[in-house]
Amino acid sequence: MRIDGRYSRQELFALIGPEGQERLKSARVLVAGCGGLGSNTANLLCRAGVGFLRIVDRDLIELSNLQRQFLFDEHDARKGTPKAIAAARHLAEINSGAKVEPVVSDIGSGNILDLLDDIDLVLDGLDNLETRYLLNDACTKRNVPWVYASCISATVMARLIVPGTTACLRCLHRDLPAPGSVRTCDTSGIIGPAALAAASIQTAIALRFLTANAPPESDLVVGDLWEMTLDRIPVSRDPKCPCCGLKQFDFLSTPGQQATTLCGRNAVQVRPALESRPDFKTLAGRLGSVGTVRVNDQLLRLDAPPYELTLFEDGRAIVKGTGDPMLARSLVARWVGI
Repeated sequence: MRIDGRYSRQELFALIGPEGQERLKSARVLVAGCGGLGSNTANLLCRAGVGFLRIVDRDLIELSNLQRQFLFDEHDARKGTPKAIAAARHLAEINSGAKVEPVVSDIGSGNILDLLDDIDLVLDGLDNLETRYLLNDACTKRNVPWVYASCISATVMARLIVPGTTACLRCLHRDLPAPGSVRTCDTSGIIGPAALAAASIQTAIALRFLTANAPPESDLVVGDLWEMTLDRIPVSRDPKCPCCGLKQFDFLSTPGQQATTLCGRNAVQVRPALESRPDFKTLAGRLGSVGTVRVNDQLLRLDAPPYELTLFEDGRAIVKGTGDPMLARSLVARWVGI
């Protein structure tokens, strides 16, 4: 049988075929975050023929994004366009047959369940662990599969999480790490190929799942693009897991990270969902490449003009230089990792 048309080469791949292509056309996917992971994943999914993409992101495009976020261009960076809006515009030019719904917003406990409405699969493109734990809670409660992924420096990882079938995020990482203990792209850097590789692995997992051509697997795929290694690490379900085992949705039942504008101070206070003492020593070493760091037993202060970040013992942060809560949350995620 001769196969022609836009997706002909993909349909010729026997494990997808015309039937799998029809499944992709009817699929509804939420891309949570549209940075180095989400923008590239959205691009690949749209080109593959996924029929509906809901893209949620709170950030604006900056020039430093273009090194690894291949969906955007210099015009987007000059205008400071919201990532979700720019993604929707570019994807419409790439594939007019796909419906893209941009949502410029934080993802929090107040909206995450609504964002999951009528969604078949979630792709994780988030920039902080707290929101990933929230997504894990929400997807488990709603029985919505999702694909975890991350990339930092030259390291990439991804795995499929199917509620009731595979291990969830908290089976592998029980507790939220202390602020400052996890590397971020702003403190440890990232190479463009790592962002593309993580997005490619994540998208391949999504295509396998959406076309129903592979059994759900919980293995964690881990790669190093500099050392040219790729491994699979088995992950088992934990019957005592607070989330998928005991159905205690700790992150969904809390108010989540709170960002409050401080009147008359051109500053925003960002309070984490769960109090945890930051790892000041480790964080101070990493933030040296971002700006001037001062640290003592009670607080850490980063001077990175035009902003100043003060991080306290309880994990609370004050960002001076902006009155925009979304920008403040983004800066805290980039610098502190929460």
